[in-house]
Amino acid sequence: MNELTKKKKGTVSVAPQAKEVEAQEEEEEDGRDQCTLVFGTQTGTAEKFAKTLKSQLESAYGSTTAFHVVDAEQYKAQERLSKETLVIFLVATYGDGEPTDNAVDLHDYLVEESGKVDYAELPLDGVSFAVFALGNRQYEHFCSMGKTVHKCMSELGATPLLAMGTGDDDDDIDRDFDEWSAKFFEALKDSELFEAGVTTQVTTESVPAYSIQKIMDAPASSVNKIINGRGDNVHSPYLAEVTCVKELHGDASDRSCVHVEVDISGSQTGYEAGDHIGVYPENSKDVVKKAAELLGKPLDFCFSMTKDDRFEDLGEVFLPGAMTLEFALTHFADLLSSPSKAALKMLSAFATDAKERERLVMLCSVDGVAEYDAYVHVPKRSLLEVLEDFPSAKPTIGAFFGSISPRLQPRYYSISSSPKVHPTSVHITCAVVRDIMPTGRVHNGVASTWLARVRVGQKIPVFLRSSSFKLPQNRNAPVIMVGPGTGFAPFRGFIQDRRADSTSAEMLLYFGCRHRDHDFIYEEEMKSAVEDGTLSKLELAFSREGKAKDYVQHHIEKDGSHLWSLLSNKKNPGYLYICGDGKHMAKDVNRVLHHIVEKEEGCSGNQAEAIVKKMADQGRYLKDVW
Repeated sequence: MNELTKKKKGTVSVAPQAKEVEAQEEEEEDGRDQCTLVFGTQTGTAEKFAKTLKSQLESAYGSTTAFHVVDAEQYKAQERLSKETLVIFLVATYGDGEPTDNAVDLHDYLVEESGKVDYAELPLDGVSFAVFALGNRQYEHFCSMGKTVHKCMSELGATPLLAMGTGDDDDDIDRDFDEWSAKFFEALKDSELFEAGVTTQVTTESVPAYSIQKIMDAPASSVNKIINGRGDNVHSPYLAEVTCVKELHGDASDRSCVHVEVDISGSQTGYEAGDHIGVYPENSKDVVKKAAELLGKPLDFCFSMTKDDRFEDLGEVFLPGAMTLEFALTHFADLLSSPSKAALKMLSAFATDAKERERLVMLCSVDGVAEYDAYVHVPKRSLLEVLEDFPSAKPTIGAFFGSISPRLQPRYYSISSSPKVHPTSVHITCAVVRDIMPTGRVHNGVASTWLARVRVGQKIPVFLRSSSFKLPQNRNAPVIMVGPGTGFAPFRGFIQDRRADSTSAEMLLYFGCRHRDHDFIYEEEMKSAVEDGTLSKLELAFSREGKAKDYVQHHIEKDGSHLWSLLSNKKNPGYLYICGDGKHMAKDVNRVLHHIVEKEEGCSGNQAEAIVKKMADQGRYLKDVW
């Protein structure tokens, strides 16, 4: 017999706030069971999965159950958790085991509550839950946030609907989600938590949409006004003035990498070497123009946006005042990412052509996994391309921003400067992305091409985020840095930091690129650091210059004995840092490190793995990879 049973509504001692009371009254008036999907995200992927899962749940249970997608930052866990029948967490891990910015409070609350639980009276007894955790296996603490949520919920007495699912961003996270979703629906069907109902068809009236008010003759000074914030978090970006933009690649290179400096002197935040900067990018004019054409609206269409009380899952409006369609599409619409199944379902409501509507409905259905994979996921088809393929589907502006286009997310970069040298300036090192997609579309990276376009004097919205990728507190500890290409970025800050401290500690850098005349970025700075003694060793790998490929891992293997003598020194143990490509370079370096340990310690592969893991647990083996 299945242990999961429908939970009876209970009461809590804490009085809900006004918004919660309103939501509770709406639930009671609705008459349906309630289910909450909570997402914790840094880049928008967990939110996309939450909305997709909600869409699929509504197709199967929508007539009997109301499903709500809630940002972890807005979820009142203390008031809501004990009332849930089923709560679904889709949570990402940021960096090396940290919760995402919007899930910090949820994480801290669950850890605190589980730590003081009285097992004689479990507060979440009768609550069912499910967890899909997002992460990257290159990091030691893979899916740490999801594991913490699952553990704490269990300790508080809640019953897992199924085993925790994990999505690996280093592999195929969309496939991982689809596989877990299939298991989730099987478990939900077996649980009888909710009654299956007649499939509800989405209509133009049921698509969650912002209320749009057309504005005529608005004063230019009141339109498209971005509020200048503190710069200390994602919700309060600071408008930093660009003070430098320069190309780092040589004239012979067919690629591009830019160095950008922004002035943060007026912000209310600071940074340390190794921290990250988040930037809010802009879509290109060509992309924005095409999107407006597909929506059938002029670029100068001026409007204001407010939330519709009928749709509680909608995010906050972009701007409190007037904006043009051109401005909204430029700053807030993610037009070049692939649309989620939930977005396709909402788009189907606006298709006036029956065949187009039928095709969209199939693509977003539970049975249409293979079709979606072949049409959207594998070819990496963008939202813009989908709108082109379904010309009869023209959503309203409110529905487009509310349910079809994801919010354009900030991009994160490792800061390539030190505040000891540049206290009021943050430096960014960015490889400009230009790829040919399987559909034949030339994809210019939204953020990187935008950074390459910005000009000195322009103000751009940025915020700073602390990272665990830091120099050791012991300034005399040896440091080994592995950072080919733009992976050198945080190490540029490390070098500036150590030079400012005038430390004589060993500092080794392993840098690689294709050709010394093409993409040897910051060449003079690296050589200068060797000359003044800041760098005790600079090893260079140029992969395309010789007959055989030469990579940083080859140089690390060659220097294995010396490197291990630094890392294994009991009196003053060294630190190893890796930054850059996580799909190949970081794995290769990690494999070489294990071989070095086996050879130098005379131990087995399993013993070497335990030694390397201990280094990571001690914070002496750190990665910042993508």
